[in-house]
Amino acid sequence: MAETPPENVHEMVLTEDDPRFSADEMLRCDGCGRSVPPNRTACIYCGKAISADLVKGEIAKINFQQPEAWEDGFSLVYSGKSELKDETIAAAADVMQIDREELQTLMALDSPVPLVYLRSLHDAELLASRLSQLGFDCAIVGDDLLQAKTLPTRVRSMTFNGDAVLLEDFNNGKFISIDRSESVLIVPGTLIKTSTETAGKFKKGAVKADTETMSSTDETVIDIYPKNDVYGFRIRTSGFNFSCLGDRMQPIAAANITALITELRDQFPTAVFIDSFHAVEAFLETIWPSDETKKSGGISRSAFSGIRKESTTVIDNTIQFTKFSRLQRHFV
Repeated sequence: MAETPPENVHEMVLTEDDPRFSADEMLRCDGCGRSVPPNRTACIYCGKAISADLVKGEIAKINFQQPEAWEDGFSLVYSGKSELKDETIAAAADVMQIDREELQTLMALDSPVPLVYLRSLHDAELLASRLSQLGFDCAIVGDDLLQAKTLPTRVRSMTFNGDAVLLEDFNNGKFISIDRSESVLIVPGTLIKTSTETAGKFKKGAVKADTETMSSTDETVIDIYPKNDVYGFRIRTSGFNFSCLGDRMQPIAAANITALITELRDQFPTAVFIDSFHAVEAFLETIWPSDETKKSGGISRSAFSGIRKESTTVIDNTIQFTKFSRLQRHFV
């Protein structure tokens, strides 16, 4: 039998798991002035963050809300070095609200991966503290550190010149020299862009779509980070001169980019390769979703079909991959 709801709103508890707090335990929101339970990191009425000094960390409820597309957020990344027991990983998965088997898989990759993405630094600190008590140490990485909106310098061509590799800047034609003995970081990945065009009748302020056209492109890229370079360089399949491959150069660009990855392994014998992007791509979509933009198209009138409106939705993972690439740069 379903539980009978309380007849009076004052009989309702303020939290799901904790008993009601006394009046002197309640906190005062600086934003709206209302009373807030001491286990909340933000006001339940106006959303303003509660001072970290006032919140009871041991019982505080962590807000797992992710930031909006235009906001910077905070990612938790496992930073421990020792091998963890299955029980520790299982407990950490429960705290982070992640599937246990999925966390096991991510840990086995042995490359930095964002496990949780939060809107509030205070919530990220609380979560990191609780995970640390389990023996699951995490670092907090802010979007301001990754600077993913500043893309790596695009490379037009590459020249293998004895003990150095020369990268040509796509925009200004200048060459940057990297010593082959340098321990560079190389991160291959894929940029995926999907465009959906819809059109339909416009009636009563809404569009009833009757046609939809979808197109998708994927492009292999290679990010290269010299030792003291934070932003790095990016080789894209499109627009790159693969003549550096010599006799191995093929008519198909997709085959050339694969051959170039192999060549880079030979040219930089001490390089660190992180090629796990494809393995974590689906999980990253839940943590760092691809950017989505919507554009309104034209409006047409017809005596037969009435008013028709077009729109285009584009989903692009460029920022997502750049975040992943930069994350490797700061941890490896």
